[in-house]
Amino acid sequence: METSPFCSLLHSTSMEKYGAIDSGLPTTTAGSKEVLPDLQKAKRRRTVVKRALLLSAAGALLGWKLLDGGVWHTGAKGATTGHGISWTPCADLTEFDCAYFSVPMDYADPQPSEHVSLALRRWPATAPKKDYMGTLFINPGGPGGSGTASVVNQGPTLGKILKGRYDIMSWDPRGVNMTTPSLDCYPTEYDEYMSESFSNHLGLPFQARGEGGSAAEIALMKKTDTYYLSGLGSCLKNGNAKMLASVSTAYNVRDMVRMLEALGEDERGLQYWGFSYGTILGATFSAMFPEKVHRVMLDGVSSARLYTTDMFDWGRSGMDDTNKVWQGFLSRCAKAGPARCALAKGDDTAESILARFNKVVDDLIEQPVPVSWGGVTSGIITASDVIQGVFKVLYAPKLWPTLATALAALEAGDPYPLAAYVNEPSPQGDPLTERRDPLDNIFKRHMTKTWSPVTTEAIMCSDTDQSVAHAGAPDAASFAEYSRELGKLSITGETWAHWVGKCRLWNVTATEAYRGPWKVEDGLKQTNFPVMFLGVTADPVTPLSAAKDMSAGFGNTSATLLIQDGFGHCSTAHPSLCTAKTVAAYFLEGKVPEYGTVCSSPEEYLFPEGGATDDFMSTMSVEDRELLQAWEKLGDSVVAW
Repeated sequence: METSPFCSLLHSTSMEKYGAIDSGLPTTTAGSKEVLPDLQKAKRRRTVVKRALLLSAAGALLGWKLLDGGVWHTGAKGATTGHGISWTPCADLTEFDCAYFSVPMDYADPQPSEHVSLALRRWPATAPKKDYMGTLFINPGGPGGSGTASVVNQGPTLGKILKGRYDIMSWDPRGVNMTTPSLDCYPTEYDEYMSESFSNHLGLPFQARGEGGSAAEIALMKKTDTYYLSGLGSCLKNGNAKMLASVSTAYNVRDMVRMLEALGEDERGLQYWGFSYGTILGATFSAMFPEKVHRVMLDGVSSARLYTTDMFDWGRSGMDDTNKVWQGFLSRCAKAGPARCALAKGDDTAESILARFNKVVDDLIEQPVPVSWGGVTSGIITASDVIQGVFKVLYAPKLWPTLATALAALEAGDPYPLAAYVNEPSPQGDPLTERRDPLDNIFKRHMTKTWSPVTTEAIMCSDTDQSVAHAGAPDAASFAEYSRELGKLSITGETWAHWVGKCRLWNVTATEAYRGPWKVEDGLKQTNFPVMFLGVTADPVTPLSAAKDMSAGFGNTSATLLIQDGFGHCSTAHPSLCTAKTVAAYFLEGKVPEYGTVCSSPEEYLFPEGGATDDFMSTMSVEDRELLQAWEKLGDSVVAW
C-alpha cells in the first residue's frame, strides 16, 4: 500500500478501544532552565447565554447557524461555548466534544458566501479548574492526516501525559475528512483509492531496470507521470478550484489563529504539539506569527526550509538517516537471534541477513510469486512490494518483528504474510469495497475513512516553489535519474522519490504560501517563547539533520533542540522516559531543555524478549512507570501513511 511522505498518528489497533467509529473526525536526565509560570489562566468553557438566546429562533428552523467565525448549535443538549466555538458531545463518542468552525476561504479576498467549515474535536481537560492550562493544539502529520481522528486515538493518552491540565484539540485541515467544502476531485474515496492503487502497482524503477534495463525504467517513469496527470486532471476537471487553491500550510496557519482567538487564548498564544508534517505546520506558524508562540513542540522534524524552496533537495535530505534505521533492523535482528527475530538463522550477522534479503529481492525481480487468497488479499508479490514493506516498518521498531516474520515466511515459500501487510486495504483496517456515499455516516457530513493522496499532493505541491519543482526533472528521463540518486542514498529512496515526483507536474497555484524566511539572518523574527525541536538520531524520513537545520535557523533565543538517541519516526516510536519527562516539563512547567540535550531509548524495545520491558520498568517509581507506559501507548498510533 502506498504511503505519504510523513507519518500520521492513526492506527487500527488503537481503534479497538472504541470499536468501529466514525472518526471523522536507561536514561539521561535532561538539562533545563527555569522560566516563569503562566501569568494568566484560561477561563474554562464559558457559556454565552445571551448569544444562544438571540440564535434560538433561527436555530429552531435551521439547527445550525454561522456567526462571528463560529458555528453554534442551538438544539444540542449540554453545549458549551468558548468565545465563538460551541462544543457539543460528539455524535459517535460522547466523551469527546465536537464543533464546526467557520473561516474565510480566502483570507486575502474574503467573500460572504465563501467559507470553510473546519471540523473540530477535543478531549476535555480533567484537572481541577485551578490547574487548567488551556488548549493544546495537535496535528498528526500527513500532510492530510485527520486531526479529529487523532484526538480519538491520542487525546486520552496525551491528557494523561499532561496530567489532565489541557484540553487536547485538533481539527481536520482544509481538504481533509470532515472539513468542507471537500476538494471533489473524485466522487467517492473509493474512486480515488483505486486510482492511486493502480499507480502503485506499476512498481518501483529498480524493479523495471532489473526486468528490462533502462528502456523499461523510462517506460515505467512515463506511465507513472501519466498517472500523476490523471490525478491532476481529475482535480482540474471535477474539483473545487477555489478550495484546491486554498489548502496550503499558510492557510492552515491562519485558521489556527482564528481558532486561537475563538477559544479566547490569543493573548497567551499557541500551545501546540506537531508530529512529522505537523512540524512544518508548527514551524510555519512560528515564522508567520512569532509573537503568538507560547509552547510549540515539533516532534519528528522535517526541513520546512527545503520543503518550501526546493522539493528535490527536501527529498534528498529526507533520506539522510534511512539506511541507519535499516542497519539497525538488521543488526538488532542478528543480535536477537532466531528466538526473537524470525529472519535470523543460527549465527547470522547483519551482513548475512542482508545478503539473504537481497537474494529474495533479486529472485522476485526475476520471477514474482503468486499469492492465494488468505483472508485479506491475493495476487502477487514483487520486489517492489518488499521494499514498500520495509518502508512502512522502518517507521516503528515495534513492527520490526512483524517484518522479520513476513520476510522469513517469504524466503521459506509463503508470500501471504508480507502480501497481507503490504496490501492492507486501508490504514484503519476498514476496506473500501464500494463507492460509499460520503454523507453516509453518523454526522451526515462529508467524511472519508482513509488518507487522501490527492489532499497530500495538493498541500505539499502548493507549499513548495513550483518553479523549482517543475524545472528540476521535467521529463521521464530526468525523473528516472533523480529516482536512482535517491535509491543510492537509501533502501527506500525510490519510494520517497515517488512523492517528490508528483510536484513536478502539479500546477494548481496556491493563493497564499509561506516560503521563508527560515533563518534569523534572513529576517526571521524572534518567537515569544522558545520552540522545542525534537529529532531522533535514526529516523527514516525526518532525519536529525533537519531538526538541527531548523533549530539553528530559528536561533538560540527562539529555539532549542532535544535529541532522542533511538530508532523510528517521531519520538514516540522508540519510547524514552527522559524524552517523556522533558516534554511534559516543557508543557507543564515551561522548562526549556538546554540546546542539544540527549535522551536515550532503551534497547529492550528492539525485538523485545517477553517481559523485558516489565523488568526494566520494575525499578522505576510508579509515576515514572505510568508516564513511560503512556508514552508507549502513544507510540502505538504512529504508522507510515
